[in-house]
Amino acid sequence: MRATFLALSVLAPLMVTGVATADPAPPGTGTLTAWAFTGSEPIPVNRADIAVTPCGAEQVVATLVSGADGRASVALPVGCYEAKVVTVPGGCGLAVTEPVRVTLTAGTESRADFRFGCA
Repeated sequence: MRATFLALSVLAPLMVTGVATADPAPPGTGTLTAWAFTGSEPIPVNRADIAVTPCGAEQVVATLVSGADGRASVALPVGCYEAKVVTVPGGCGLAVTEPVRVTLTAGTESRADFRFGCA
């Protein structure tokens, strides 16, 4: 019992401190969130690969993979970016194949939506 109390009295403040001191997003960055979904009542699409490039450039600065919720995010310097699906999950097709253009501003989130048709 004493060992449990001692462990909790030492570990509890560390757990709270770790949560309280999480690093904020770096200044001068915004968040690009890609959302992959299907259907009229959006159902998430998992494992879609999305390449992010600066507008007018070809160099990929981030590759995102949608998770179980259909979303993936990355913090990037402010500016214009294009997001494009490069790998479509099996059993799905992409409704629009053109890149989605977003402009990131400091401290905000911009979203690139990708609608799939899945069997």
